[in-house]
Amino acid sequence: MPDLTEASLDFEERGMRHFFKTALTASAAAMTVLLIGCEATGPASSKVGRLFIESHFNEDGTYAALPASSAPRPFDEDRLENDIDLVSFLRRNSVHSLIVSEGDDVMLETYLHGHDPETLWNAHGISTTMVSAAVGVALKEGRIKSVDQYISLDLPQFGGSGITWRHLLTMTANLDYTEAPHLLKSKTVQLFSADDFSALIDEPSLDESFEPGTRFHYSSLVAQIMAEGLEAVYEQPLQDIITDKIWHPMGAGEAAQWDIADATQQVRAGYGLHMTARDLWRLGRFMTIEIEDHVGPDFVAEMRGPVAGRGRFFRRAESRLVSPDWGYGYGSWFVRFPLNGEMVAGYGSIGFGGQTLLHIPRYDMTIAVQARVVPRDGRVNFIKSVLEHVLNLEG
Repeated sequence: MPDLTEASLDFEERGMRHFFKTALTASAAAMTVLLIGCEATGPASSKVGRLFIESHFNEDGTYAALPASSAPRPFDEDRLENDIDLVSFLRRNSVHSLIVSEGDDVMLETYLHGHDPETLWNAHGISTTMVSAAVGVALKEGRIKSVDQYISLDLPQFGGSGITWRHLLTMTANLDYTEAPHLLKSKTVQLFSADDFSALIDEPSLDESFEPGTRFHYSSLVAQIMAEGLEAVYEQPLQDIITDKIWHPMGAGEAAQWDIADATQQVRAGYGLHMTARDLWRLGRFMTIEIEDHVGPDFVAEMRGPVAGRGRFFRRAESRLVSPDWGYGYGSWFVRFPLNGEMVAGYGSIGFGGQTLLHIPRYDMTIAVQARVVPRDGRVNFIKSVLEHVLNLEG
């Protein structure tokens, strides 16, 4: 869990706390106890306990499989040594796997805490980026006519809401929902653990205090709404759509397992997709290169943000807690930070607990991280340290 006492918290650690604040009715001290409890307790038997304590694939769950590609993307052996200082740094930050590449050339591949190349690990919110990319495919194929098409054309229960695909892609839908994964009775926990969460989508609740498109509000419920919209336009379950449109085109080397609700057999779109570290990296390379063959150029630009001349970083005035070094596009995050004496920008995806997938065009570097918690000094400082280490080793 994020360290709430760290002054240099990155966007997930600070901004998301702000977006969650309406649900945090307990005192700060009580919340700290709750967060510490989540991390400190041993493996839990309940589904709720498994949400954040166990990111390893748990065979006792119910899953839908995404089969490996028949033509996996090649993965070369790393060519830099994993020195003691790097390994110690990664261990202190609860990193289980790290892959860094320059183009498709793998520079570093490291595993810790019993992790190996075949370990399936929960990608958490990174699956939201995959769902968003599939929306881009649906747009290019004409299944969805425009990002400004009302979602109610595919999901009639949203009639009169004014919510469009663009609002969902940019997390600006005015849903009455707060991302509160630590509160056991929250809608987030229901979405991630209930045997049947269908009422959250079938009976939508809106926050009428603001219009759609006017506020950023990260929401795993949005990922689920997009998923069910895709299922409506393709008349297929989400796992088949993602397999056909993203998983196989990216050249997945291993089968993935996606958590589903027992009663409805519905995939949890923004949570519970378990994949290997190498396939996480393959997703990053796909989002950097081949995605351009599968979605339109405008959609690609919106996913990549300022590095492609689109989108923007968050404004300080939007919140005292939102870092102006982060921004959000079509289902993807972008970030800027100093690297080797210059400001660079990147784009990619992040998930709860330190899961990170980021591409830095300036150096054509892709970094894929699987971790148990967010790095001690924040995600940006961690990425900066790792990339500078690699660049310095290269000379």
